[in-house]
Amino acid sequence: MFRPFLAALAVLLALSACESSQGGGKRLTQADVNPIRLRHLDAVNAVRAEHGAQPVQLSAELNAAAETHARDMSVQKRAWHFGSDLTSPRERAFRAGYRGEIVGENLSEGSDSDLTVLQSWLGYSDTRAVILDPAARGLGIGWYEDATGKIWWVQLLGE
Repeated sequence: MFRPFLAALAVLLALSACESSQGGGKRLTQADVNPIRLRHLDAVNAVRAEHGAQPVQLSAELNAAAETHARDMSVQKRAWHFGSDLTSPRERAFRAGYRGEIVGENLSEGSDSDLTVLQSWLGYSDTRAVILDPAARGLGIGWYEDATGKIWWVQLLGE
């Protein structure tokens, strides 16, 4: 059941490599935001469908919380689940206006594309469980590219 998704993800990765903003020295821009978010949403929903989970929808509030935390992680120079003010994912989502419960938060740092990061998250049982949680209804994806080109990724899923 998981193999067809991996094949589809491999195709998406190949396509994204052709059009990728990352890896070739080109920096991410504001024009990349919607295409990355929609591609990420489609890939997450493809995985969820293969596992019998309902699709999730993008949440502006979760996107905002994810973006804020990605920037904060770059300032802290570490990928971890606490803000520099020691806020939790739930507190950050609430500050951004999200009123549901947070299912989980996945983090990454490096120069990988969103789909490569997603593939990595799917390779670990704890981060995969967040993505496949049947209670999830909302998705937020945010990132911050620092001056060195390192990209700090944050994915939030909420009920």
